[in-house]
Parts: sequence; structure tokens; C-alpha cells
Amino acid sequence: MAYQKIKKSELTMTSMVITILLVMGMFFAGYLWIKYNSDQSGIVIDSKYDDTFTGLETQQTTLDKDVNTVKNAVKKISEADSTFQVAWNGLKGLGSSLILVIRFLDSAINTAMYMFGSLDFIPKVYMTLAIIGIITVVVLLIVSILKGDPKT
Repeated sequence: MAYQKIKKSELTMTSMVITILLVMGMFFAGYLWIKYNSDQSGIVIDSKYDDTFTGLETQQTTLDKDVNTVKNAVKKISEADSTFQVAWNGLKGLGSSLILVIRFLDSAINTAMYMFGSLDFIPKVYMTLAIIGIITVVVLLIVSILKGDPKT
């Protein structure tokens, strides 16, 4: 039963990460295609799209660093020799998990902010509501995963 809860939570979080990566990938592909064609024809792209591209590149670099940090931490796991080390490893693991959740939330918010930044034709009220909705979904998803709810 607990295994099924964890499995459903993994799939939900994986789909959230894949969605963020797909949004970034679609923007990168579209921007680079438009940039190439505009350079060929001598047209200048508006700076707001350059800012969005730069922001998403920065966010992608941050995600890569976070993933590499987790990979390196997993490689450094070793068997504990004493009871104190077992407790210390548990605290370090819990702290790392919480920091990773906060970084993921920050990454999701920043990606949404960068994507909505170039959509200045949408009223600010709707963009604010969309950002609040994204934050709420991500926070509730993370809380339900940490609680182990079977609904996620």
C-alpha cells in the first residue's frame, strides 16, 4: 500500500518536472528558430524575448546544478558505523530533501515568471492569477507527496 502511494507520487512529480522541461524546450526551440530567421532577414527581435530566453537559460543552469548536486550526494552515501552517524545521516537526508523541494518550487515559479514576462498583451490580473494557481498546484503537490496521500 505504501509502495503504491510512493509510486503515484513519483509519477505526479515526474510529470510536473517533464512539463517544466517541455515548456522550456518549446520556448528554446521557437526562440532559436525565430532568432535564426530574423538574423537571416535582418530583423531585430524585441528585447523582452531576449530577456525571457536569458532567464530560462539561467533557470536551466540552476536545474542542472541541482540535479548534479543530488547525483553527487547519492554517490557519497555510505553505511553508517555508529548510531550517531545513522541519526546524522537521517537529518542530512531530511534537510537535503526539504532544500530540494524549495529549489524545485523556486524553479517552477521562476520558469512561469519568465514565460509570462514576454506575454505583455495578457492583462496583469490574469497573469497574477495564473502564477498564484501554479504556485498553489506545486505547493499542494509537494505537501501531498510528503504526506503520502494516495490521491496524488
